[in-house]
Amino acid sequence: MDIIGDSVDDLVLKGIKHIKEHGDYTEARGLSGLQCFNVSYHLTNPLRRVHTLRAPKSVRYFARELIAYCKGSLNVEELARAARVWESLADEDGKIYSNYGYYTFRQYTPDRITQFEWVSNQLKINPSSRRCVIIIDNISAKRENSKDIPCTLGMHFFVEKKKLCAAVSMRSTDIITGLPYDLGFYSFVQELLWRDLQNVHPHIGLGYCIVKSNLTQLYDSRNELATEVQNGVAGDQCMPDILDAKSVLEDIYSNTYNSEPMSWLYNKSEYEA
Repeated sequence: MDIIGDSVDDLVLKGIKHIKEHGDYTEARGLSGLQCFNVSYHLTNPLRRVHTLRAPKSVRYFARELIAYCKGSLNVEELARAARVWESLADEDGKIYSNYGYYTFRQYTPDRITQFEWVSNQLKINPSSRRCVIIIDNISAKRENSKDIPCTLGMHFFVEKKKLCAAVSMRSTDIITGLPYDLGFYSFVQELLWRDLQNVHPHIGLGYCIVKSNLTQLYDSRNELATEVQNGVAGDQCMPDILDAKSVLEDIYSNTYNSEPMSWLYNKSEYEA
């Protein structure tokens, strides 16, 4: 099933409707609810990545999670600042493995560059490359009774019809607490990569971002939140466009907030200075 929308809000609404109408009952890890198989969430405009239907709470959490991803720490403290529920998912050593920013901006290749830099370099050399993948995996998470196994398997970037597109592979996604914020991160990385690529290939535009999820759920415990989403009014809040990839990357690697997009995130996070 391919669900198409021009904003994250649109996709979440359509996803809830699809799961309610076509989902099968499931139970897993103490949660029960409805689940669908093989659903693709197709975001036609990656710039409309902010989940506003539960604003201001959803916007605040989006900003906090994205900040934690940009910092890229596997220690639970950063994601726990965004929401205390992350503490319940940490292993006994305080590690959390679902910080996708770690794999994107902090995990190094044998050539001592990040996966983001490797993908960017490959596309600059050859925009037709088919191997530009950021792998999201950590063998350390694969132990008995581990509480946190990343839901995302990888992000694949490629140029289609002169536009940079992203296809994300996920084993599983929660339509309420997962997809809106994960898709926000994927599309942010896509826009950042696109702007960086334009320094060499200015003719390439920004294409779609698609999440291919093998399993997607609406849990019973999220039904009140789903109703809140369905009764919400979508806002027009958008992150500032990334006009200069270099300044944003400098902020990410230095944990600063000087560029307009990163400053916007910090303001929306409502963290104290």
